Amino acid sequence: MSRACGQVVFTGAAWYSGSTLLGMMLGAHPAIFYAGEANKTRTLNDPSAPLKRRVCRACGPGCPIWDRLRLADREDLYEALSRRSGRPIVFDSTKEIHWIESALDALGGAVAVRLVVLTRDGRAVVSSRRRKLADATPVRELAAFWAQQMRGVEELAATFPGPVHRVRYEELTSRPEHALRALADFVGVAFDPRMCHPWSSEQHPLGGNDGPLLLLRRARAHAAVAGVITPDEPTRAWYAEHPIEVVSDLRWRRELSADDLAAFEAVAGEANRAYAWEQPA
Repeated sequence: MSRACGQVVFTGAAWYSGSTLLGMMLGAHPAIFYAGEANKTRTLNDPSAPLKRRVCRACGPGCPIWDRLRLADREDLYEALSRRSGRPIVFDSTKEIHWIESALDALGGAVAVRLVVLTRDGRAVVSSRRRKLADATPVRELAAFWAQQMRGVEELAATFPGPVHRVRYEELTSRPEHALRALADFVGVAFDPRMCHPWSSEQHPLGGNDGPLLLLRRARAHAAVAGVITPDEPTRAWYAEHPIEVVSDLRWRRELSADDLAAFEAVAGEANRAYAWEQPA
């Protein structure tokens, strides 16, 4: 039997860099299945895990892709997803580098692999993490953690066994068609305008950021499933007023104080030079 999955695309990124949005944009293409964070299969269908960690975050229990998916061998995961979705390309937004390396070993060259390195200004990442987790951790520690993550991403990119493509979050959200045309060419598919409007597409991700999922629920009039999307009140309020379109989130420019910015610069300023976004809002 010939393989259904012909290509797996992985993500290299720090947390809170926009990988859920990127995945949904790619997943709006009829040839690409967005798996979300495939490492969440570790807790898939595990009744002891929180609901949002063991079901599809778009449809909850009963998902046609993830429900009753049982895998004896991890190397069959992407093949199973292609067969269930009918899409030959799988996009995995797992940012855990050990998972990516293990998946590459398991695939063993059976399919083409590619890596998309998604970058975002480190100041935005720190601000987003602090906001979404109500994190009281000092900015210096958050900045150090972000810089450590990006070192790992760059090391992965330097040794990745397949082609590597880079995209900035800020470019993706301010010039989505331009960025997505380049991504489509990289993956080997024709650009599809639906990629710029992912909220209208069918999606079945594991894990991911609450914000894009809230917009998906609004756009598709999905009924809320308790425990599947669990945003805090500020996040819920922000996305309740958010237009159902791709918009750059540059809130860090008003959320980080002068002291916060100085602390970030002292720890991660040099590391951020390659990723900083200084264009006007």
